[in-house]
Amino acid sequence: MLPFVEDTIVAISTPPGIGGLAVVRISGPLALETINQYFSSTQKLKPRYATFGKLKHPSLGQGEFDDCVVTYFKGPHSATGEDLVEISIHGGAYLQHKLLEVLLRAPGLRTAGAGEFTFRSFLSGRIDLSRAEAVADLIHAKDAASHKNARNQLMGNLRLLIDSMSNKLIHSLTILEAELDFSDQEIDFSPPQTLLNPLFEIRATTEALLETFFYGRRLEEGIRVPLVGAPNSGKSSLFNLLLGEDRAIVTAQAGTTRDTIEKTIVIAGHSVILVDTAGLRETKSEAELSGVDRSLGEIDSADLIILVHAPDTETTIPDDLIHTPYISVFNKLDLASETPDNMDINLSCTTGEGLEALKKMLYKQVINMINIGVGGVVLNSERHRDVFIRFRDQIATSIASIQNELGPEYIASDLRLALDVLGEITGKTTPDDILNQIFSGFCVGK
Repeated sequence: MLPFVEDTIVAISTPPGIGGLAVVRISGPLALETINQYFSSTQKLKPRYATFGKLKHPSLGQGEFDDCVVTYFKGPHSATGEDLVEISIHGGAYLQHKLLEVLLRAPGLRTAGAGEFTFRSFLSGRIDLSRAEAVADLIHAKDAASHKNARNQLMGNLRLLIDSMSNKLIHSLTILEAELDFSDQEIDFSPPQTLLNPLFEIRATTEALLETFFYGRRLEEGIRVPLVGAPNSGKSSLFNLLLGEDRAIVTAQAGTTRDTIEKTIVIAGHSVILVDTAGLRETKSEAELSGVDRSLGEIDSADLIILVHAPDTETTIPDDLIHTPYISVFNKLDLASETPDNMDINLSCTTGEGLEALKKMLYKQVINMINIGVGGVVLNSERHRDVFIRFRDQIATSIASIQNELGPEYIASDLRLALDVLGEITGKTTPDDILNQIFSGFCVGK
């Protein structure tokens, strides 16, 4: 389990290296006392005010160590729920590590563990576990879409959805518990069947939420779009054209591309991984055959395929692999005497004709993949998905108990189990080993 006692932690919260500014954070009961030993200013530190001054102390060397800005947050009105100090200094590596070294000499201070600042925020009740995980997602967001999803979760959209479902379950439990407590009284209670509609609604919401996981993973990993075709159909040329750079080798010789090459671009705010693949054809060359196998693997795992044809080539894909949306592109338009009628795009990599039409179609396809989520929530965590699968199954058990006319004590037990499972998302019922796994993946300064 991550350490958490009534002590004070310190860490550098900015990335390693040289920069304009660096931030050192101190959190715990000794935060204010500690900074007052090293900070000199014409103004006294006040909560939630940034104060300019100088770092001065014999242990920092003779004279002034550095100009700085100190911001003090008094607990519980801070990110960690306890006294918190943020020291902004110039971003030299020596300055950062010297200050950290000196602060760690102060009695009662120790280096923060990975994710411990956010962990303390969770333990103090400032944020629930789902929002703590969103902090990590926000840090690692690589495009507008993943940033938006992390931001929505950080703002509590998932928590609101869970609270809504929890409240429905608690209301149902209240009715059942009342019936159990007053079973010896002559009181007419509503039959358990009246609880079915709320449970049906919860199950439907959960199913819809689980369906967002595919898109959620694509937010994390990127949408994979391989360019597939026969050798010498112009896949590498089109790959380079879409990238706007010469990334893949292009020659007139068929079979030049023997391995996959990939590069990420951003379309409609989403990371799209373009993959240049080896040409599909029957071959006895061991090296080329390996490339063909890799191409087939890319087709099987693709989210969208760009199928490239040319006047002198014919592209075929095994029937068992055509389960993915694709865009048919007829390339080498400048060399063709006629164009086929069954293509989505006619294009020339030499002249650029048709390129803008292809980009617009790619944009449209990416937009069509976007799932707006449920209540602004898109699942991108395998942990969350696994919890919601167990929750859905437990709700199904509760529904079956009602439909089979089991006693209220059995139904109530099923609903309590459902609540416990749902609580794993927010941290109400999450085992310590899972908490440790989540927060240990954070950087030290967070």
